[in-house]
Amino acid sequence: MKKVQTNVRTKRPPEEVYAYLADFNNQAEWRFDVLESELVEGETGSVGALYQQRVKQGRREMEVKARLTQADAPRTVAFESVDSGPVEASGAWHVKPDGEGTHVVCDVAIEANGLMKLFEPMMGPSFRKTAERYERDLTERLA
Repeated sequence: MKKVQTNVRTKRPPEEVYAYLADFNNQAEWRFDVLESELVEGETGSVGALYQQRVKQGRREMEVKARLTQADAPRTVAFESVDSGPVEASGAWHVKPDGEGTHVVCDVAIEANGLMKLFEPMMGPSFRKTAERYERDLTERLA
């Protein structure tokens, strides 16, 4: 299992940042690999909300599902991948007041399955590079 952490600071208030993160439809705006994200079950921002996402990994596009597992406004949004594919992800955004703005810490755990498990030891730099891009793009989006 690989773990990555990102940090984002913004002048926006915690409630606004939380609401943005809790709606996974917004992920297509700042995650370069998410082409589309649509709520298919439950209510936006509520535990159990299920999103169907079309993502691009390298040259390949695929459909994946993500479910909100925790929605503690305005502090924590947690998620997990639902599909048992070659890679499973889970994590949480922790939203904290920071002076006149907000500090967001995102902890993500990524676990490889099947044959991908053989490559997991080498995936660290790739996951970190992706996390750094998410961090940069989310920072720009929340500016």
